[in-house]
This record gives sequence, structure tokens and C-alpha cells, in this order.
Amino acid sequence: MTHTFLAHGSSSGQPVACADLTSLAHGADSMAGVRAALGPALEEVRADFFDRRGGDPGAIVAVVTRPPRPDADDGLLFVAADGALGGCGEASMFAGMVRSPGEGATVVFDTLGGLIRATDRGDGTITLRMPTAAEPPSTQVLGVGGRPYQVRVVSVAGNTFVALPAAAAGLDLDRPDELAGPGGALLRAAGAAAGLLLLTEPVVDGSTRSAVVWGEQIVNRGPCGTGTCARLVLALADGDLAAGETLRHFSPYGAAFEARLDGFTILLRGGVDVSR
Repeated sequence: MTHTFLAHGSSSGQPVACADLTSLAHGADSMAGVRAALGPALEEVRADFFDRRGGDPGAIVAVVTRPPRPDADDGLLFVAADGALGGCGEASMFAGMVRSPGEGATVVFDTLGGLIRATDRGDGTITLRMPTAAEPPSTQVLGVGGRPYQVRVVSVAGNTFVALPAAAAGLDLDRPDELAGPGGALLRAAGAAAGLLLLTEPVVDGSTRSAVVWGEQIVNRGPCGTGTCARLVLALADGDLAAGETLRHFSPYGAAFEARLDGFTILLRGGVDVSR
């Protein structure tokens, strides 16, 4: 095989793993080029983890590659059970912990969404310096089952989210196992506009909760790193937070990430559990 699995575990409740493809040369000068060049190897990683090893179908695998940029330590791509993902905060945290040489160290990843800097805090948590959204949220209307839904679209850190209040969709985040079906219908209505659905609740005293639905009707079990970044962008746009204030963002399953805007990047912090 061309790859090696380095570790598996969880990041704030989300199952994750890390695979190494740095043995393969790719000749690409961008991460989009790396993904194209290593397509067969990424499919091998996917099939090995999810099909042969029986990996959790809701897991996300961080795949480290040779970096096309000289200022990065590794390239980083993401694989789910049904194929590639544009980005993943939990898997980035996990890769940062796996590749960290020790407390206080920072590993720089080149990703499809830009550079991510992962700092090992030495207490089982990782802080990511994530790229922020390139454009402000836009608004569109989706028709599902003869009913219009006004949603906002935000792209951040390699992923594009369709976001709407859970209450507007008649959904209850206290019942996360019932979100996949209706969430999948909303994603299908969005078509190419988005890859993930962000079901939100209001921000109260700097805290909120969201559910993220993606892929083959998967409900993310962690707070979703890129989803947390998207929720922060929305909170800032709505005036729920000021720049520099921290958002505490919970998943429906209880774990939380902390995020705040720091200049031109988003600082994201969460816990990681590594099994070798």
C-alpha cells in the first residue's frame, strides 16, 4: 500500500483518523493539484479505512501529503466514507496532534482552504489558526416539499455551508438522530451551492449550538470545526458578537469548540483524543 495509518481517535466527540501519503511525489503546485494527482491513492485510503477496516461511517480521515508550498510542513486533505471533503476542523486538530513534536509546537498545513496552523497546547487541546471567509454570507431561497426556506450561504476553510435556524425548518437539536433525513433533503435542494448544512440556534451570552449534516445524511458528532468558523462568521455579520469576542459553539451531542476572529484568521480550540 502507498499509505500508512498513523492513528485514530476523536476530536471533541467526532471520530477521526490520520493517514500518511507523504511517500508519494505529486509534482503539483497547489492542494487542488495534489488532490487530483493523488486521487487513486486517496480512494485507496478511503476503501481501506471504511470498507476493509470497518471504520465508523461518520468518521473523517485527515491525509497528510507532501506540501506544495515551501512554508508548510505538510499538505492536508480529507476523506469521508462517500469521498473527499473540502475541509474539516476536527480532522485538522487531530492531524496537528499526531504530527506535533511536542508541547508548544506549531505544525503548518497547506489545505484546499488555505494555510492552517495547528499549535499543541500540551493539555490535550489544539488551537487552529484557520482562514476566514473570503466573502460575506449571501442569501438564497430553497424550495423543499413545496415550502420556501430562506438560507444563508457561507464558505470558509474549504467548505461551503447552507445555514438556517433549526426552528425555521421545524427541527429540534435535542433530537440529533432525527436530523439526517430532513437535513439531507435541504442539502439536495441546495444542489451545488453547498456541501454541508448548518442548523443553528440563537447566540446567547456568547454561546450557541448547531448541527451539521453532510454526505450521505451524516450528522456530525463533534461541533464541526469549519462549521464553528461559519457560525462565527454569521454571528459577527448579525452583530451577535464583536470582533475579538469568543464564541462557544456546541454540537447537539454536547462537546464545544471555542472560536474568535483574530485579524484575518479565526482561532479555533478543541480537545483531541489519540489512539495509536
